[in-house]
Amino acid sequence: MNNKNTLILVAGLMAMVFVAASVFAYYPLSITVSPTTPPVTFATGSNSNQNDLGPGNTITVSLGSNNASASVTIHPTYQTTYYKDVLRITNNDFKAYNVYIRVDTAITSFPAGSTILLKIYASGASRPGTPIATVPLTSTGTVSIDSLSGGGTWEVDVEVYIPEGYTLPSPATANLHLIYTPSSETPP
Repeated sequence: MNNKNTLILVAGLMAMVFVAASVFAYYPLSITVSPTTPPVTFATGSNSNQNDLGPGNTITVSLGSNNASASVTIHPTYQTTYYKDVLRITNNDFKAYNVYIRVDTAITSFPAGSTILLKIYASGASRPGTPIATVPLTSTGTVSIDSLSGGGTWEVDVEVYIPEGYTLPSPATANLHLIYTPSSETPP
């Protein structure tokens, strides 16, 4: 009986050794990364770097050296402040791209009832009118804008509402990503 138990124990240990054995096969694969100039870029709008509310303030729009990033600073006051055509999104390619805007960090420190909206319009569209899309900057998430045709341009407006009766809030920043793709898939 003792030999039988020993044999079972040895067989069990051998089975565990084979189960734990790892075998790896390696196949060659090459991936070529070939950077290209950005087909969709930012451009300053007609009201960028113009006078803003308050002494010495301007609607500041700064673009990255390749127009693949942008920073906008505005100075709203109580009630509704509307900033028309401060930034543009331009497709420099011949094909269309599906465009999304993702709000990664929202502005949540403004008084209750405040709204901060990006409004995307076709180039030269009259205001007020129905924007192509509206992106709230007070909550995170991804908004599908539309398909930007080859050679097309959109104008970006900002509308801010701060209710009276509150102390004006400290400056706050929303962090966004402009996402574009030639495919119909939703970005991850």
